[in-house]
Amino acid sequence: MPLQVIELDDAAEALERSGTFLTARPVEHNLLLTILEQSAELALGGTFWLVVDGPEVVGFALESPPGMGVVLAPMPAPTCQLLAETIKVPLWRAVGEAGSAAAFAGRWTECRSTAVTDIEPQRLYALTDLQSVARASGTLRLATLDDRETLIEWVDAFVEELGLVPENAPEVVERRVAGEQFWVWDDDGPVSMAGASLPAAGVARVQYVYTPAARRGSGYATACVEHMSRTLVGRGLGCVLYTDLGNPTSNSIYRAIGYEAVAEILGYKFA
Repeated sequence: MPLQVIELDDAAEALERSGTFLTARPVEHNLLLTILEQSAELALGGTFWLVVDGPEVVGFALESPPGMGVVLAPMPAPTCQLLAETIKVPLWRAVGEAGSAAAFAGRWTECRSTAVTDIEPQRLYALTDLQSVARASGTLRLATLDDRETLIEWVDAFVEELGLVPENAPEVVERRVAGEQFWVWDDDGPVSMAGASLPAAGVARVQYVYTPAARRGSGYATACVEHMSRTLVGRGLGCVLYTDLGNPTSNSIYRAIGYEAVAEILGYKFA
């Protein structure tokens, strides 16, 4: 029986039907799981695609909220090409494991006589052997609402510096502070921050690692990520993170802390 693509617009149904497939590889599928769970909880809307071989789910992709671009699970090239041929939603971006994203983007541009305008290289890391390398003065603490204005400013700066899709910074900060998902490194006041996603299948994703330019070079980000990772491990969680391959500093910091490369990730932007 040939593979089939099932399109859904209900995140809860997509999570129920694809859960076994996604949780079988919780590291590689962490981004998909957290988007899917958040979409179901907050009714963000979007479209969800299941690739099935009879009753078995063998592939998955989503766009949620609408307009964010498609995120792909690691899949064989023919499966990605089938998705590219099937998806009718207009897409400006596709992100996934390098081989999967390349197969999708190649077929997408062929089918629509369009072009790729930019390629964003990233790397997925997973914590395997946590090391004690931090030497910065100060201490890690959970962020509180007293840090709200500072964290909003830093989230906006983080998004702008990395060229990410703009976010509602006050909402991000308030929700994550309430959920004990934001930490600051405090050295006579906050000097660096890092956040973590809600865990999905026992894995949390390190996010929003940022130090203001004037405070860089003192090891604050290394200390913040190391000690936050230690806290997450103490909660019984695995840790993953994504890096920009064009930033050698962050990649070397994470490797020193004990994160190992899992996969190369590519983001394709379409004309």
